[in-house]
Amino acid sequence: MKTIVKAIGLLNQWMAWIKRKQIVSVQREPVKVNLGSGLSVAEGWINIDGSLNALVSRWPTMILRACYRFSDVRQWYSREEYIKILKENRFVHHRLDYGIPFKSESIDYLYSSHMLEHLFLEDAKILLMEAYRSLKPRGIIRLAVPDLEHAFGLYEKGEKEKALSYFFAPIRSAAYEQHHYMYDFDLLKALLESVGFGGVEKFAFQVGKVPDVEKLDNRPEETLFVEAKKCFSNRGEAMTGRFQEREGGN
Repeated sequence: MKTIVKAIGLLNQWMAWIKRKQIVSVQREPVKVNLGSGLSVAEGWINIDGSLNALVSRWPTMILRACYRFSDVRQWYSREEYIKILKENRFVHHRLDYGIPFKSESIDYLYSSHMLEHLFLEDAKILLMEAYRSLKPRGIIRLAVPDLEHAFGLYEKGEKEKALSYFFAPIRSAAYEQHHYMYDFDLLKALLESVGFGGVEKFAFQVGKVPDVEKLDNRPEETLFVEAKKCFSNRGEAMTGRFQEREGGN
């Protein structure tokens, strides 16, 4: 079983590398994109994810049934739920360290839940620069991340092991899932403003200007919800040199 899982992981990485320069076609307006979606999705959104689930989402149901055995979501979704979500929503298999696979100024809304904290700070900033590039002027991004204040609050209440779980992996096999940075509102606001976003606001669970947050938001007790707006066009702006301008397509 371990050999099969390892082989699947290598296949997944290879397929993501092959498609690293892809451009996603837009089929309807407004354009709503969920970054690092997992299976937490809402109707009408384009879900960008680098997992096996996204890779096989368009495959026949018979194959999806087999893939479910190797999925990392079995503890949360039944096989029937897994297949239904993959079949009824649009998934794009793509690793976000290759950038956001959309043309500049083509997205109205971006959403990302419990993903940014898994990036090192420098990589988080690069991804947010990509978010700024791909959003239309006055487009909005909503970020949901574990709240640093919540983690410190747990420690102060004596729940030390739970607090430490936000910062350290308890077992070696969980190390790849561990957080690489943490944010409170001030830290996240400063990061967003450093790449050009304005109007940074903190919102309550399932409240905001981005559509469908009542379906997308989760883990309210531990999560910081923040939205920001793209204030200006990309023209004349200094963009990251890590990704080439995505003006072509396939």
